Amino acid sequence: MDLILKSPINAAVKEMKNINTKIYAFGSVVLIGLTLSTSAFADGTVTVVNRNSGRSIQEVFFANAGESDPWQPADLASPVAPQSSKVLNMSGSNCFFDIKVRFSDGYEATFTNVNVCRDDRVLAD
Repeated sequence: MDLILKSPINAAVKEMKNINTKIYAFGSVVLIGLTLSTSAFADGTVTVVNRNSGRSIQEVFFANAGESDPWQPADLASPVAPQSSKVLNMSGSNCFFDIKVRFSDGYEATFTNVNVCRDDRVLAD
């Protein structure tokens, strides 16, 4: 009688382990899929802060981090006035960009590895 009771219990335990393995495998596949889909396209913002008291920022350029050629112009509706800031929406294949600003006197400043997914700021002066 003992052997008959153990057999169905062992089978049930074995089946539960099998189900748990399938659930774990399915969950892993879903997690990997979500990771790939979110890393394939990234949206975020960068706040350009003009800390200079006498020059405006006339142009802002961006490139994927480490790939400064070619620089792409950011859509600035108007210059970033002295002592003010402007939020720019960014999207691309990753979260990290190099950002270059050009002041009204021609001076340029470059900021590397700006994380737009984290909504980083660049402090230009």
